Amino acid sequence: MSFFKKIFGKKEEKNYVEIYAPFDGDIIPLSEIPDEAFSSKIIGDGVGLIPKTSGTIVAPCDAVDFSIFETNHATSFELANELELIVHFGIDTVQLEGKGFTRLVNEGDSITKGKELVKFDLDYIKSNAKSHKTPVIITSMDMVKKIETSTGSVKSGDLLMKVYLKKL
Repeated sequence: MSFFKKIFGKKEEKNYVEIYAPFDGDIIPLSEIPDEAFSSKIIGDGVGLIPKTSGTIVAPCDAVDFSIFETNHATSFELANELELIVHFGIDTVQLEGKGFTRLVNEGDSITKGKELVKFDLDYIKSNAKSHKTPVIITSMDMVKKIETSTGSVKSGDLLMKVYLKKL
């Protein structure tokens, strides 16, 4: 053991990842998302968000790999530690064929927490999609020990979830 470690102790390794709100909204449990794949946690675990107003979806974390669905309604992120998550805006929004969404980035762009990704027209989506309730899902659950979620209302960039990782 080095001299400094003996004096100051071993630096504790962070065993969790913080995921931040991709837009202003009210947090709901996944069980309230009107799609069984999300509500029954088949795809993964996380939280739902009900957007308050039209706005912009921002990156909920830094990502080493990022993709955006052709119709701009869903984004996926891979973090440096290989944890993966998706933000799927609304339910059956793929059927809007991109209407109500405006892409602000391209695949391959550098993605850091808070980067603006997609503008959304909430009124259009509410009128034309099955639901505007939005799941934020950790899809690589084999890496996850537990998830602590915030409650109530959040603003874009507020802490949404702490994802505690298993020792791999």
